[in-house]
Amino acid sequence: MNTVKKLSLLTMPAAPTPKPEYIYNWRVLIVEDEPSIAEGIKSIIAPTTNVVPINRSSRQRSAPENLSSNDIQKLNNKSDDLRSDKFEVVWAKNPTEALEQVKLAMDSGKPFAMGFFDVMLGSEIDGIELLKQVHLIDPKIYAVFVTAYQDRTVDAINQFLGQDKSDRWDYMNKPFTEGSILQKARNSVSIWNLKEQKKLQDEELAEAANLLLQGDRSNAVAAVGRSVAHEFGNLLMRIMGHAELALMKNDPNQMLQALKTILNAGDTASAVLEKFKRQLNNTEQNINELKPINLNQCLDEAINLMSYKFNKKNIKLTRIKYQQCTVFANHHSLVQVIVNLFINATHAMTSSGQIDISVARLTAEEKNGQDEPWVEIRIRDYGPGIPEDILPKVMDPFFTTKGKQGTGLGLSICKEIIEAEHLGEFSIANHPVKGLEIIIRLPEKQEVQND
Repeated sequence: MNTVKKLSLLTMPAAPTPKPEYIYNWRVLIVEDEPSIAEGIKSIIAPTTNVVPINRSSRQRSAPENLSSNDIQKLNNKSDDLRSDKFEVVWAKNPTEALEQVKLAMDSGKPFAMGFFDVMLGSEIDGIELLKQVHLIDPKIYAVFVTAYQDRTVDAINQFLGQDKSDRWDYMNKPFTEGSILQKARNSVSIWNLKEQKKLQDEELAEAANLLLQGDRSNAVAAVGRSVAHEFGNLLMRIMGHAELALMKNDPNQMLQALKTILNAGDTASAVLEKFKRQLNNTEQNINELKPINLNQCLDEAINLMSYKFNKKNIKLTRIKYQQCTVFANHHSLVQVIVNLFINATHAMTSSGQIDISVARLTAEEKNGQDEPWVEIRIRDYGPGIPEDILPKVMDPFFTTKGKQGTGLGLSICKEIIEAEHLGEFSIANHPVKGLEIIIRLPEKQEVQND
């Protein structure tokens, strides 16, 4: 397994754990000391299931508002659309049983979504006071107070329970209707589940965002690894070619020149590595690191690095125009760009060919109204060019026309170095006569006039 692939695998974030399907919570607690009232509420919201009794005795009291047996029978005969709900009802006859059931529900991981609380429970605390204690165990439960009369105002209840619980309770007056009970149950249960689903979705989004950040980091590391491999492959090919050339020569001067070329390639390799380190650490190239350099020296060094390849493939190099120009630039980066372009040109021409180089200052007409002086480099090969339908894609990262022989990084890296690092312009086009032409434009260094 190659180094880049290992690096990508090592830094790849773990796959997210599949989330179990959300289980809708239909659990309802009825806190009512009058069995007929509890049965009436149960028969409305869960007519096809049995209420879960608490096997304890309870004080009985008369309630003129209790439902009659005929009322209950009518409720049991309601339409099928109301029977589609899946409410699971638990009945507690007093505050003690209610608190026990809430605690049991929480301990078992099956909390109640809502509860109907009778206000007048005939005990030491009423339903409102009970809810405050319930919220200490389960702060999420929704409550609907059921009462024959209201001896506390809404503001008083709100103040007693706390402002943070103002959206967790509602009330209804006896005698209640079938529709009002069912609607209160549906609304409360729906709100409880919607909030839980939103919480889970927020957690999943947070996890997805974290994985995305990790993925971006992994992709960045992998991209840097591929770029390093691409650039060092080019440089090593130049080094090996000139090393082979040095071994073949008997002339000490020629051997010395070949070794100097190898050292220059080593310096460029070191600069390339340092640049990729900065990219990996998310630091940008500081514009102050650019220095005034002789552009022609960069071209000459790139030509020297590629001379072995040019001779081997019988490629002629022609300097059409070669004005001496000074630009603010990173010397090694420009050499890296030009070498990449020369490599692409040699690949485009099979056994022989020609590469034209032009270096010139832009004329006033060519600058399109810009005041600053600019320098233009044109590198043209005499190959077949690029089909017009894929020409717009050739500078996209990882797009290649070379199949397995290419990485699709050369032109992408060149464009980034010229435009992002040097604030220049990089374009590519088929030459109107033959071949492909790369045009690079860079701001020229202005000489400071002394008064």
